[in-house]
Amino acid sequence: SCSFTVTVNDTEDPEIACPADITVSNDPGQCSAVVNYMSPSGMDNCPGAILVQTTGLGGGSSFPVGSTTETYQVTDAAGNTISCSFTVTVNDTQNPTIACPADFTVSNDAGQCSAVVLYEIPLGSDNCPGAATAQTGGLGSGSAFPIGATTNTFEVTDAAGNTASCSFTITVKDTQNPAIACPADIVTDN
Repeated sequence: SCSFTVTVNDTEDPEIACPADITVSNDPGQCSAVVNYMSPSGMDNCPGAILVQTTGLGGGSSFPVGSTTETYQVTDAAGNTISCSFTVTVNDTQNPTIACPADFTVSNDAGQCSAVVLYEIPLGSDNCPGAATAQTGGLGSGSAFPIGATTNTFEVTDAAGNTASCSFTITVKDTQNPAIACPADIVTDN
């Protein structure tokens, strides 16, 4: 009698299909977005294949602004593996906000054709960190404003390049009466 063993090795890799890359806008007021997607499907020629996520956050998670790589792997009972990746990109499309003070009027400083004016400098805000506010027109707080109207403009720009601006006008009125100096009386002989 004789016997022998036949060993069948599974050398065929499993298969996996990832979704296409996903791009969405941030959720309103958030620096992120909840992104839902169907998990990749994995299959194998033999039963027992296991699908696991190896990097990323998973469908239904809150993804931060920027790009996140999602990677999934299928391993079959024989230890054969295959993986796929796709990118979830969240774009910050929300403009920052900024509010300027109301227009106001001041009188000129005594003896000056201007007025030194202090005002609250507007600061912008955004749904994501990194917004910067800059004055793009007018004069800074504490400057000598000339007689007339001066428009001050401020702009806030966020890290994604979204902008918002506001303006307000400071009017300086000349409220000082002019002065006149008359010469002394002149006496003449005829």
